[in-house]
Amino acid sequence: MNNILSFVYASAPEWLYDVLLFVLCVMAVWIFSRRKIIRVKLRRLLGVVYIEYLVLMMCATIIFRDYSTCSLGVELVPFWNYKYYTNEVLWETILNIVMFIPVGFCSAVFIKRPALLKIFLLSMVLSGTIELSQYLLQCGMCETNDLMNNSVGGVLGYLLYRSTPILLNAFRQKRFEYYGQGAIA
Repeated sequence: MNNILSFVYASAPEWLYDVLLFVLCVMAVWIFSRRKIIRVKLRRLLGVVYIEYLVLMMCATIIFRDYSTCSLGVELVPFWNYKYYTNEVLWETILNIVMFIPVGFCSAVFIKRPALLKIFLLSMVLSGTIELSQYLLQCGMCETNDLMNNSVGGVLGYLLYRSTPILLNAFRQKRFEYYGQGAIA
């Protein structure tokens, strides 16, 4: 696991991780904002941040990749590395899923009628573009596992987007019941 973390942190400049943190903060504010005026302004900010995040992904996976530590080639067999179950394989899988959660969430914000299939296909196309670029530019391993894990991350981001109103309404209802009982007594 230490090798994976050192590879991830050595691959990209520090400011890229600051951008990632900023994307996650804007997503959190979007989730918890209730007023429509704030949501409209946040949507514009989220658009800019989403573009920056996509650039961050391209930088981390292709542009600023350390070529000396990368394994090169193509692996089209699904789940090929799962039989060598180690912490590094698990960590790489988790990182690939987490990397695409903002893609699913932000895409759902900007697509007119977001649907699970649209987000899944968009995640697959974006991940396929990254994998194909890694193969063509010889800067990484082109794997079907990454394609599948990234698509799962995009779907999880979409599900997070769809579940936030439900969770917030449940939270507000519980808060109202709690404060409502205190006011009556």
